[in-house]
Amino acid sequence: MASPSTIGELQKFQQQVAQEMGSGSWREYVQVVGQVTASQPLLSEVKRIPCVYYKTIISREYEKQGSDRSSEIIGRHEQSTLFFLRDHQGEIEVNPVGAEIEAVQVLDELRPVDKPHSLAFSLGVLSLNWRFGSNTTLGYRYQEWVLPLGQPISVVGMASDQGGVLRLQKPQNRGQKFIISLSFEDPLIQQYKQQKRKMTYDSLSAARCGVCGLVLALF
Repeated sequence: MASPSTIGELQKFQQQVAQEMGSGSWREYVQVVGQVTASQPLLSEVKRIPCVYYKTIISREYEKQGSDRSSEIIGRHEQSTLFFLRDHQGEIEVNPVGAEIEAVQVLDELRPVDKPHSLAFSLGVLSLNWRFGSNTTLGYRYQEWVLPLGQPISVVGMASDQGGVLRLQKPQNRGQKFIISLSFEDPLIQQYKQQKRKMTYDSLSAARCGVCGLVLALF
């Protein structure tokens, strides 16, 4: 299970380990929350929104004679970049490669066409010029998701100081997930809070039992 941590706690612990064992030897599976920041953000493909991750999908919606309406994906482009996660104590680098990323949908638009049997478009490195035979194209649906600057997120991953840089990245253990989520209150934090409350209640119960035992002993 990932340990909920603040960036300040990670920085302090990493410095302690570096003093004792040397830099580059520390690894820990953690969960950290904060806001997205980057000095050189990406621009999303269609909406041109400053972000650190985006996914753009173009689908063709069409119908054949005597059949129901259908759709097919004809273009997809996804890109991410290194960014920083910032909280009130500091910031930590995040390498999103290999992460399951939850992003904000900023576009879902069906655009009609002038030529119902063909399409020419360019998406990232992809450039297409298609003809669709007898199928009647109703339109092209443009969808886009982004992880924008300033977005509050939760990152579950491996904290490491490999190469002398403190960062969050994909865990080396196959059983550990790498998740970038828009939600602060996800199941990991809920479970942590439940465990913490249980420990508090157990401590209080033990203290009460100790007091009762002491009172009985006096009488």
